Amino acid sequence: MAKILIVDDSAVVSGVLGEFLSGEGHEVVHAGDGLEGIVKAYQEIPDLIISDVEMPRLQGYQMSRLLKKRREIKKIPLVMHTSLSEDRDRFWAMSSGADAFVNKDFDNLEKLAELVKELVAAADQPDKKVIAEDAREVDEEKVMEMLGAMFDRELFRSTILNELGAVERHIASLGQSAMEVLKLLSRVCDAHIGGLLLSFGRARLAYYLPSSQVFKSDLTDFETLCHADYANAIHQPADTNEDLVFGLEERPDFEKLRSDNRRLSSYLCFQLKGKGEEVIGTLHIGNLSNNYFSDTISDSIALFAQGAGLVLENSLLFNRIAGMEKKIRNVFTKFVPPEVIDDLLDRPENSTEMSVGEKRSVAILFSDIRSFTVISENNSAEQIVSALNSYFQLMVSEIKKQGGVIDKFIGDAILAIFGAPLSYEDNAARAVKAAQGMISRLGDVPVKGLKLPESGFQIGIGIHEGTVIVGNIGSQDKFDYTVIGDNVNLASRLEGITKHYHRKIIVSEVVAEKVKEEVPLREVDTVKVKGKEQATALFSVETELDMPLDTAAMEAYKKGLQLYRMQSWTTAEEYFAKVLEQNPDDFLAGMYIERCRDFSQNSPGDDWDGAIALDFK
Repeated sequence: MAKILIVDDSAVVSGVLGEFLSGEGHEVVHAGDGLEGIVKAYQEIPDLIISDVEMPRLQGYQMSRLLKKRREIKKIPLVMHTSLSEDRDRFWAMSSGADAFVNKDFDNLEKLAELVKELVAAADQPDKKVIAEDAREVDEEKVMEMLGAMFDRELFRSTILNELGAVERHIASLGQSAMEVLKLLSRVCDAHIGGLLLSFGRARLAYYLPSSQVFKSDLTDFETLCHADYANAIHQPADTNEDLVFGLEERPDFEKLRSDNRRLSSYLCFQLKGKGEEVIGTLHIGNLSNNYFSDTISDSIALFAQGAGLVLENSLLFNRIAGMEKKIRNVFTKFVPPEVIDDLLDRPENSTEMSVGEKRSVAILFSDIRSFTVISENNSAEQIVSALNSYFQLMVSEIKKQGGVIDKFIGDAILAIFGAPLSYEDNAARAVKAAQGMISRLGDVPVKGLKLPESGFQIGIGIHEGTVIVGNIGSQDKFDYTVIGDNVNLASRLEGITKHYHRKIIVSEVVAEKVKEEVPLREVDTVKVKGKEQATALFSVETELDMPLDTAAMEAYKKGLQLYRMQSWTTAEEYFAKVLEQNPDDFLAGMYIERCRDFSQNSPGDDWDGAIALDFK
């Protein structure tokens, strides 16, 4: 069976445990405390060690920590067997390198026997010859020296990690972080030159810090070594290489030839790993002396590299996220106002708001270029694309200025929303102001050289506000953040009928009610658009291009509408005629005169609600 070393200061516990394990067929040896336990471990080379925690001279945790740091003997399984049971005791036991933590339970020693069997069977067999060689120099005095060196190492590790922690204040700058790490490296060892090569996406970033004893020719040789070792550690090819050498502004002599025969004679490379053990780069150290890197110095640099990897991983991650945010802003700023981007980026990572869809009240703006089919047929593809791009740029600018978001481009049409993902109290007013701005910028569209219809380059805009479903809609492979619903369709219908009424901007009654104190409106008609049974009142946002009516003409127009809905056809026609007297080209007044004459001959009926059915989109 197995040889088991029991380390316990209680003769009773040690005796009971030894008697039981002997009965199980194991060979048992004893030690009375941690100090004796280390010596016995080297002398006896057991298959497993069972140790108490609280013991004189040297506790079980300390014994475990030392044994688990020594070559070959560290492979021997070690079980902490104690009456302590708090979580912190288990934590310290496992942190010391122990393989298991077992509470003392003399009524259930079979459980301990089973654990012993499992650990011995699973253990990586140590090289007993190596342990026997080391045992020649191990006595209690030597153990105390080993403990002192171990505690010095732990103090060094703690100090280095503390110093590296201070580097994180430069986390936003990869270059600054790299320089601070290389400066700190020169305090850990005599680094005549230090180098850091980091993997950043598809780029390889190289940073070097030469001392005053290193010149350009030395750096060239050092770079060759660094890049070769980096390629062996990071197998992903880099599309770009960026090199930065620190401190050259203080080295006017850097490019001169060496006046002595010294050269970089000692070199070490360490892989840099992050929290997930992924290799993120390499650390390189060069020295002008032969055989400079002793085991002690190498161990110190290895400890430093462990901490440096964690710090640099944080800086890489920070800069990667910052780069992604910058790209997001560069892409979406063309369609989305900055405050909307800020709102989306500031939301918690696990926020589900707006991700799968929700009902929300928004203002919807549809715009379309009039007679675009004719324009397309009469001009080259290059001319059309160039003009469209310029047109979209101008229109999107006006929409974004009012806080709107481009939902999509549909050929020459634009669908914009106001109220998602960021909502305002005045979504409708913002949409109307955006529409006014769009109309005012039409003169800036570069249409010179284009063959246009007689009406020129014109657009129509429809605006409605209502509840829609908004969210990410599509398949797993492709989806869009968009709006759907009947109110979206109505906004589209409003844009379509701007041509019918010869108006630039038509808004629904809902929108008109909210903006009537801010913008000039003119009631256009009451209609039942295709696909909707409920009548909708239409209003035109008057622009200079619409040749707005003066006060007297507007009053005549309003009275004419009231009489028209009362089916007083003759009197209504008289008022519309007054409008035409002052504005002979007013399309709406002429339209209503024709209707009055038609209805006087063909009555719509006593139950007529004043609405006209439009059977086109």
